[in-house]
Amino acid sequence: MDDELLGLALVVVLAVGAQLLAARLVIPAIVPLLAVGVVAGDVTGLVDPDALLGPALDDAISIAVGIILFEGALGLRREELRGNVRAVSARLVTIGALITWLGSWLAVELLFDVPHAIALLVGAIVIVSGPTVVLPMLDFIRPARSVRSILKWEGIVVDPVGAITAVVVFNALDFAGGGISLQAGDFGLTMLSGIACGAAGALLLMPLLRARWLAERQKVAATLMAVVAAFAAADLLRSDAGLVATIVMGLVLANQQRVDIARIVEFKETLGAILLGLLFVLLSATVAIGDVVDLGWAAIALVAVLVVVVRPLAVLASTWGTGLPWRERAFVASLAPRGIVAASTASVFGVELADAGAPGAELVVPLVFCVIAGTVVVYAVLAPAVARATGLSHGDPAGVLVVGGAPWARDLARALQKAGADVRIWSGRAEEARAAAAEGLAVCPDPLLGDGAADDDPLDEAIGLVLVTTDDDALNELLVERLAEELGAARVLALPPAPDRPRLAERESELTPPLFGERATAPALARRWAAGERVRAAAAPGPGALPLVLVLEDGDGRARTVVPLTGGETPRPEPGQLLLVLGGPQ
Repeated sequence: MDDELLGLALVVVLAVGAQLLAARLVIPAIVPLLAVGVVAGDVTGLVDPDALLGPALDDAISIAVGIILFEGALGLRREELRGNVRAVSARLVTIGALITWLGSWLAVELLFDVPHAIALLVGAIVIVSGPTVVLPMLDFIRPARSVRSILKWEGIVVDPVGAITAVVVFNALDFAGGGISLQAGDFGLTMLSGIACGAAGALLLMPLLRARWLAERQKVAATLMAVVAAFAAADLLRSDAGLVATIVMGLVLANQQRVDIARIVEFKETLGAILLGLLFVLLSATVAIGDVVDLGWAAIALVAVLVVVVRPLAVLASTWGTGLPWRERAFVASLAPRGIVAASTASVFGVELADAGAPGAELVVPLVFCVIAGTVVVYAVLAPAVARATGLSHGDPAGVLVVGGAPWARDLARALQKAGADVRIWSGRAEEARAAAAEGLAVCPDPLLGDGAADDDPLDEAIGLVLVTTDDDALNELLVERLAEELGAARVLALPPAPDRPRLAERESELTPPLFGERATAPALARRWAAGERVRAAAAPGPGALPLVLVLEDGDGRARTVVPLTGGETPRPEPGQLLLVLGGPQ
């Protein structure tokens, strides 16, 4: 009892601690998670996943992976499928997946002495990429929206494609004769089962999300219930159809307009991070480090072939004739790390094959884990370098997007521009957009519907801060929810809602932190500007003045970084810094 308690507690501590360390070091979380899992498992023996969870280990892992994929699918918006994104994403998860499978299969055949069936299975397993590793890298690199959307859609959708392919291959293996009998119908039936269960789960969940008799936290619990139920129902029909079901369920909820899913989005980020950490620690604890070392230089060669040959060929074939610029093709080709679905699939199949006495079964898990660790490390170095070389990444962005074109908001944008900040503005009202352009401000397209082109993307790599200032509180909530997915919650701030605003849905808390403080509602700011107050620089706020932002400087003395104030203690500007306030003449 004490050993199991210690083991479970250690898994939680290591899972969360490794992610905190990764955040501090600004590296992909999977790197320390794999390391601590191996140390806690094979090296020290402190964590034994089979002893902790027993026969339920594989099923628990599968459900957790399904929840993680549901989390990723909630971020897939049909608005992103514009221009080249739709065609390239679709080809990457079909043509690209096929090339990855065949290329990986041949590489394993040539580099390792394994039966053909085992090589084919390993090739199918490493088709997958995954949001758990791709999305954190994209958040760090911040490429143009088009390539970000392509890689995000590929990373999430290719997971069930690869997992189902691996299941079909696994079920087709002939241990007695060494032959393989693949049936394309199995793949199609699995996909259809998952699609049906996922769509049904989303449709049945919507009435609960609209119900006024349920509190927000109860709606979150209902969502988790529905996701697990849809996963289980689909998986009972066809093995691994549950992964398809959770993705379809997330897609349906993300792209409907009937119910508010903002609280679900907040919840899934926390739950997904915890589950990800637990899964990687448990799975890497099952890996025998001696088996990995025994693979020798051939394992390094396998990773090199996947990175240098297979991925570029898959991207070249998938983007041929699409018109995608070559620099974007190069970046897409430089990012394809493997993640949790590959690890979980390898662990399940490796154990079953070993129990069945299949020749070469002992190599499945160490081979796949070498690919996971190798691709994560290589792409963590390669992708940022390619992004910088192709001009798709500009480091830590300092540009400001002001959403809303009220007179006081345009006044703020002009003051920021005068201070030297890179400022753009958007307004859904044509008269405000025309006024902003006439005042010399850079007016950009709708931040939710930009097509991702380099010269038409309101959230390109230069934007690091969004100030949402419209007088439509419901729109403000939507903008914060959507834009925070791309920039992070800390980079998107909105005005507090008016006290008497109509409520579209019961919410337990309002947007936090409030831009400019709790009393700085859009009507209040408009009244102050109409009364003659203007945005101006000040050494200190002064009586009655409202502190807005603090403008910092970069090394050459040109003001760049903008720090929005949220109603707390106002810092006094240091020499060279600029405090902007809304107030009367000095």
